[in-house]
Amino acid sequence: MKSLIKLYLIIIGIFALIFALINLTGILSVADIQKYLSEIQHANPYKIAFIVAALLASDVFLSVPTILIVTYAGHILGFELGLIASTIGMLLSGTIAYWLCHWSGNKMLTILIKDKKQIDEVNSIFHRLGFGMLIIARALPMLPEATCCLSGMMKFNFLKFILYYLLGTLPYAIVLTYLGSISSADNPYPAFIGIGIVYLILYLLWYFKLRHSKQVDV
Repeated sequence: MKSLIKLYLIIIGIFALIFALINLTGILSVADIQKYLSEIQHANPYKIAFIVAALLASDVFLSVPTILIVTYAGHILGFELGLIASTIGMLLSGTIAYWLCHWSGNKMLTILIKDKKQIDEVNSIFHRLGFGMLIIARALPMLPEATCCLSGMMKFNFLKFILYYLLGTLPYAIVLTYLGSISSADNPYPAFIGIGIVYLILYLLWYFKLRHSKQVDV
């Protein structure tokens, strides 16, 4: 289990570094995204939906603030269209991460973890627990991207990957787009409070999942 956690931390560290570099260089900051979404809120709804999906799909490369974009999608597009655009965008991001790491998985694994015994251990654990990790991956920032990358590296069955990832992504998208749809510039508190509750529940699920996994390994 330690090897899997180590691999998670390395991948999350890579995504955190990408996020920091993009913000430091000013290529695309959180403020830029907020400003851009505010500016296009009166455009054609389907055009906005496409932009939302594209922004979320680029998360694997740019580490965009998913929670902000999904909530904004609900606020600007309304619940139904915001939900569709957000879900498609997050699924695309996960799929891109999966296949990129699937194609280069063996090389990446040998670079990140040089010990073949540890690689076999991580592979065994992930195939046993991967479904749960994909479902609750939204518990922490950058965890979904890391889990999708690991799924690809470990050659996790793609159809199962999509199913489990959707099971974890859809409730997250439903809650956030709904909260965004009932919030306004004058009353953003429903979204803030709801986001906090969503993350707390997911974090607790993730914590107990890891704790249970350690007990099983012992």
